[in-house]
Amino acid sequence: MSATLLPLQETARLQVAVAEACRRISPLWPLQNFVAVNPFLGLSDMSFQQAAQLIDQVGHGAILMGSKYYIDQIRSGLITAQDIRVASGPDHLDSDVDPTTWLIEELQREERVQRILTVADWLDRTRGTSWSTFVVDEISKWCSSYFDRGQSTWRMPWSDLPLYQAWKRIAQIDANPNVFGINGFRSFVSQLPDSAEGAIQTALSLLHIPDELATDFLQRELMSVLGWSAYAAYQDRLDNAGVLPQLLAIRLAYDAALLPIAKGWQSIIFETASGSAFSRAKYIAQLASENAFRSRLLNKMQSVKPEAQAARPELQAVFCIDVRSEVYRRALESQSPGIATVGFAGFFGMPISVSSTARCPVLISPRYCVNEERYESSFSQLDHAAIASWNNLRNSASACFSFVEATGLCFGGLLLWQSSKTSGKPQPAPDLKYEIPLTDQIDLAAGALTNMSLNAAHLAPIVLLCGHGSRTENNPYAASLDCGACGGQKGDVNARFAAALLNDPDVRQGLLARGIAIPEDTVFIAGLHVTTTDEVVLFDSKNLSSQRRAHLESWLTSASKQARQERFPSLEAQELEREVQRRSVDWSEVRPEWGLAGNAAFIAAPRSYTRGLDLQGRVFLHDYDPASDQDGSVLQGILTAPVIVASWINLQYFGSTVNNPLFGSGNKVLHNVVGTFGVWEGNGGDLRTGLPMQSLHDGTKWIHEPLRLQVIVDAPRTRIDKILQHSAEIRNLVENAWIHLMAIEDSAFYTWRECSVWQPVS
Repeated sequence: MSATLLPLQETARLQVAVAEACRRISPLWPLQNFVAVNPFLGLSDMSFQQAAQLIDQVGHGAILMGSKYYIDQIRSGLITAQDIRVASGPDHLDSDVDPTTWLIEELQREERVQRILTVADWLDRTRGTSWSTFVVDEISKWCSSYFDRGQSTWRMPWSDLPLYQAWKRIAQIDANPNVFGINGFRSFVSQLPDSAEGAIQTALSLLHIPDELATDFLQRELMSVLGWSAYAAYQDRLDNAGVLPQLLAIRLAYDAALLPIAKGWQSIIFETASGSAFSRAKYIAQLASENAFRSRLLNKMQSVKPEAQAARPELQAVFCIDVRSEVYRRALESQSPGIATVGFAGFFGMPISVSSTARCPVLISPRYCVNEERYESSFSQLDHAAIASWNNLRNSASACFSFVEATGLCFGGLLLWQSSKTSGKPQPAPDLKYEIPLTDQIDLAAGALTNMSLNAAHLAPIVLLCGHGSRTENNPYAASLDCGACGGQKGDVNARFAAALLNDPDVRQGLLARGIAIPEDTVFIAGLHVTTTDEVVLFDSKNLSSQRRAHLESWLTSASKQARQERFPSLEAQELEREVQRRSVDWSEVRPEWGLAGNAAFIAAPRSYTRGLDLQGRVFLHDYDPASDQDGSVLQGILTAPVIVASWINLQYFGSTVNNPLFGSGNKVLHNVVGTFGVWEGNGGDLRTGLPMQSLHDGTKWIHEPLRLQVIVDAPRTRIDKILQHSAEIRNLVENAWIHLMAIEDSAFYTWRECSVWQPVS
């Protein structure tokens, strides 16, 4: 191996290139703490169009739908000529040109695309080999062993070393690459530097990558094993351990080892792509599709006739802004004019952890620890021990075949029983224990009321704080159906903790000293909206009188039936009840619910703008009263936290839909859990990211429509501009068109354009 280390100046440039390439990779949270992540997070400082072109070059795929998708929308009338004219910009089309005909013709054109290649990519394209698959499989088998969280019985011997050093030790005794045709691979690895940084320098010296291509080439290397790169990025997010650069060193080492059989290798080629690559015409079609949705939404909002609301409602129910809550809120409000619902982030402003697990959005660090006090008998402890021994037996390499032979029929019976039973009510909630200074408790309670736009003087006799969570069986992606923002956690503990604070006499006394007077008869109740079945489970409701509890349960029961009927309009009532229960317990069900599929907008405004509207479960609804937020602090909190989280969710669904092979996780039926933290599609390959097809497509049509988030805020434009100036993260999303921003001011709608120019929306 002949390679010279780079001079100091070139080393510094390389370090910058490595850091930039790693920054472009979005993190992948483990299955147990699944977080809906924007797959383009590291590209948010680029415009959407620039990022689309870059991903086409280094990811070899599009972030827009194929041409046929847009052509079908045009021909069906979902995208109109006016939508296309608005999307194409002023003076782009002559008045005598039919926009629909023009765009269809443009979408059918082929184009030349520049692609950046790894050595394995180049060999596959020029020689018809499958080296890319081989390299991914090799890296995947070592990464799955290294990162294993206890799934395997036999552990990797060098898992206590950094990733690159562990791989270097084991690769020197691995004969697999030699068998597949990389002669001298073990000798090559033994000569690599012991540090990941040195290995990267050595590989790039051998590959002769020009400086101007270094960052994009390194990103291509990482995207060729995108799943493991994303998981390494998550590890670095946790403790800044530099795992991703070590993975990059490993990936480069395989390319450098392939050089002797890649005579004539070049790092860039041009390919003709039709229907998959980014193009100006496809971007216009995408924008036209988003304009069409915006027009339909604004027309609905402008049709609302505000209803007179009682100064003090009978019930106020606070739900998460999750789009699934929109359907339930509408159903609950229809039960009585005395019911008012509120939208707020589902952790209810309580930044807590439970058993060392964060129960708040990943953008926020938990500040307080809350414990659930459980009482387990000696029999329960024996049960846990028996289950642990059973799992060890069935996972044992020495017993796996005999396990199947001996228990197959019993296991089959167990699965049949599991499929036939219906979900039961959860066990009584354990007591919450916490040691938090009273002053902090008062601060949390005051902040929750303010940020939820709840006027203490007008609080209802019953205030329901309703978190949400899903209920499924045999589902590695179960956490993705809970809160997509809070690490795949349910919102029940947050709701119970918030209700406990707001019911506490000492906390109320402290609030009163601050001028916040909660009516004496107001009782805060915690609940959990089970999104698979649309049940609402109540916790700690003993403080309610029997009459009030009966009213509340009656309203919730009727609302649940109505919400279920909306989700399954073709089923009769009795059949509907059985079906939703079956989906929640059926171990073979690949579509227990649709999660947040269809999400397309975020509205921060008083409920009066949307009350009574059928928004089809597509809108995040966050209550916001601009009149009581003169300093803009509440709005700043909304734009810099819930809106960003909603954009992460929106763009994860977007990426998983427009390019599932790259940003999704393929066919759920073929998934195998890896190391308890991720999935393969099949028995190997890259770790999969994003959402499975079954969360997006019903087998005949797309359930999720890939649209960038429309954010609509009822606030003065100057207030919004000030927040954008001081927050780079939300400013990047707006300026670079990852989201669309609109303001409502004096009953008129305005859309944000470049350089803080607001344009009226007709």
